[in-house]
Amino acid sequence: MPRTGPVHRHAEPTRSAVQPSYDVEPAGPREGATPEQIVRGFLAAGTGVADDYSVAREYLTPELAGTWHPDARTLVHRGDAVPVPRLEDNEYRVNLEVDSVVDGSGVIERKPAGATEVLDFDVVQVDGQWRISDAPDATALTPADFEDIFEPHHLYFADEDLSNVVVDPRWFPDRVPVSTSIVRALLGGPAPYLRGAVTSAFPPGTTLARSAVPVRDGTATVELSVPEFDPANIEINRRMHDQLALSLRSLTAVNDVELLVEGAPVELGAGWTDAAPVQDVTVPSRQVGLREGDLVFYQGGQTENVDGIPPLDGHHPSSPAMDAAAEHFAFVDTGTGSLVTVAREEEPVEQFSGTGLTRPSFDEHGWVWTGDSAGTVRAVRAVPGAGGPVRVEASWLAARTVTSLRVSRGGTRALVVTEDEGVSQIWLTGVVREPDGTPRRLNEPFRVAADVDADAALWLSDREFVAAPLGGTGSVRPRVYDVSGRFRELPGIEGLTGLSGGNGTSSVYAVAGGTLHMLTGNAWAPQSEDVLDTAFAG
Repeated sequence: MPRTGPVHRHAEPTRSAVQPSYDVEPAGPREGATPEQIVRGFLAAGTGVADDYSVAREYLTPELAGTWHPDARTLVHRGDAVPVPRLEDNEYRVNLEVDSVVDGSGVIERKPAGATEVLDFDVVQVDGQWRISDAPDATALTPADFEDIFEPHHLYFADEDLSNVVVDPRWFPDRVPVSTSIVRALLGGPAPYLRGAVTSAFPPGTTLARSAVPVRDGTATVELSVPEFDPANIEINRRMHDQLALSLRSLTAVNDVELLVEGAPVELGAGWTDAAPVQDVTVPSRQVGLREGDLVFYQGGQTENVDGIPPLDGHHPSSPAMDAAAEHFAFVDTGTGSLVTVAREEEPVEQFSGTGLTRPSFDEHGWVWTGDSAGTVRAVRAVPGAGGPVRVEASWLAARTVTSLRVSRGGTRALVVTEDEGVSQIWLTGVVREPDGTPRRLNEPFRVAADVDADAALWLSDREFVAAPLGGTGSVRPRVYDVSGRFRELPGIEGLTGLSGGNGTSSVYAVAGGTLHMLTGNAWAPQSEDVLDTAFAG
């Protein structure tokens, strides 16, 4: 433990309130307002989420007010939303430069620079006052308004073998009742990029039996309608309850969940205990690195050779990686452009070659992954003699250069960085496997961050990762992202060429100027000059 330096407090994640903290009352339509003023006023009223956007509905004809669905899409836009008259009388168009879009289930889609959306409006007179008779099912918000009104919430699903929970971030407006939005989204299933990679306890067709999820005295009451419900299936009952409890307890007012099906309490069986808090899958604190071309372990300022690994003569190792048990290793041979795997007491095996292979990534199923500059993703079993590499389907990566690929510690998601003409995107995608764990497909992805300066992104937990550009000469400030896309910057470091991440920001390491550094509070502390290119397990 350090004996000098400042003490740093680690802030635990805060829980969201059930009662809204954002309170705004946009103006309703003025008498005698022009058609353009009505459209402008309607767009501005999108900040008034209270009472199901009641103020915004005042700008609509009675017919449209009853059918308009403001939650279908929320457009977060840059610049002003300016109505422009179209060729036909009383028709207006608004062109928006879009930063992101939130769909009706709370899934956010980050947009690259230059993305646009078009909103068209028709205006008619009702009792002598102009009102909107046709409008898209959407609201438009500035980034500042979006940050004030919307909050991210975590839904929880399970991986296919039920060994780990997987977080699925959603964005909902800060209004009563957020609990209802959370449960409805949970019953709707995982976000598209996670489908096939995770599972839900709720059978298809499960719906809320009541219009809301009330919270009283710390208990959220969830009444469901479940097709072909078997009250005697205690295992499914417990899984449904636990999935609800994990997802709802991010709200400060929720301490317990009461689950009802068709009005009757669900039987959870004797000996059942309440759902435990989510525990992140962690990695050992020991890293693998390179010292004079050999694989070594690094931990706490000390370096030791990896026993049982034969000399790597004839290889030019870079970007080493290892599994959680520190029994299987991999590296990229810069001389041949090959992925090489090696196990204790075994000879190195050249698995396959490619251009610009990313640092290998081990998953908990025993597979080693890498991507390349052609957008090809391959995986191979780490155990010697277990078969050749498989190509993982990822059609969305075609013609994209993959600069980083890291499989999550639970094995359900991949964190991918792509680069195109100097601009990088950071993606999350679900890993779909065969029943025996063989990787089959990377789903169509979720863009966590658009148009960023980053070459590598590394998991720090199941909910956070660190990303940064590598190889430059100036000062770089790595960013720590959560899986909803929010980020904070770490202290700057000159000439960053390598990055590794363990369990949280207390175990972030950087290579700069030929020296391995560790993040210590608001500074980078030099650690070693003879071991470089380190990586935690995974």
